[in-house]
Amino acid sequence: MTWVALTYHVPVDSAELVADALVSNGATGVELADQEQTVDLTVYLEENDDFRQNYQKFDQALKNLQATGLFLPEITPSQRQLEPSDWENNWKEYYHASRITRQLTVVPAWEDYQRQQSDEKLIIMDPETAFGTGTHPTTSLMLQVVETIVRGGEKVLDVGTGSGVLAIAAKLLGVDYVLGTDIDQAAVTTAQQNLNLNPVAQDVDLVVSDLLKQVPDYDFDIIMANILADVIEPLIPQAKEHLVAGGYFLVSGIYEDQAAMIEKNLLNQGFKMVERLNRGPWYAYITQKEG
Repeated sequence: MTWVALTYHVPVDSAELVADALVSNGATGVELADQEQTVDLTVYLEENDDFRQNYQKFDQALKNLQATGLFLPEITPSQRQLEPSDWENNWKEYYHASRITRQLTVVPAWEDYQRQQSDEKLIIMDPETAFGTGTHPTTSLMLQVVETIVRGGEKVLDVGTGSGVLAIAAKLLGVDYVLGTDIDQAAVTTAQQNLNLNPVAQDVDLVVSDLLKQVPDYDFDIIMANILADVIEPLIPQAKEHLVAGGYFLVSGIYEDQAAMIEKNLLNQGFKMVERLNRGPWYAYITQKEG
């Protein structure tokens, strides 16, 4: 398996927006390296039949940013081919333990990390295969939200579980049961690998499902979804049907230009807005089913 490192050289004040655009268009992670007046943003693509299509998606995303007036003097990345051993070492050099919330720290599986506080909870992850490691604003927002809402003993549904990071966090915080879903079998396999690294999460159930189509007819106390807005929109009425009265629907992954639309749909479907959070252009909502 061969990978290609694409490095974009962008102005410092544009780096966050460019990184968000790359992630929104399929980058599983963005490596940042500060230079004197620019930032190098590196993403990794497998050199397969989809390489050209994925490359063009990134190119179009940056052209769209330029069209909004963002100053990007150069959007053509430098390219470097990596052998499998180089790929592994690049990721291991980049990922280190990261404190995400007051209690939750994401730790790479190979890193010998010692708790800094007695109540610190460690989420052990393998970033080589994870789609989300907790450091992107959408995931860190959701981890913050989950830590705020969970009291212990709840039944939780994690829609679009991806790497499984949110399911693991929920178990560490004391929920009784978690069911994770993802439309992608590869994501479910990845999530299971990460669950296996965390003893507290051994009883998490996973299912391949398009939204809630394959979800049993349970009533959940909490449904959480860190996915894109165009997926959240059709999920809203389905979530309402699977929540207990007064249950929480936690959503993240919403870019600022779609936040008002998602908020309106939530309110129209009978959810009460409890709290709005944002990190840069990314938004998350804590909502509660009325009744």
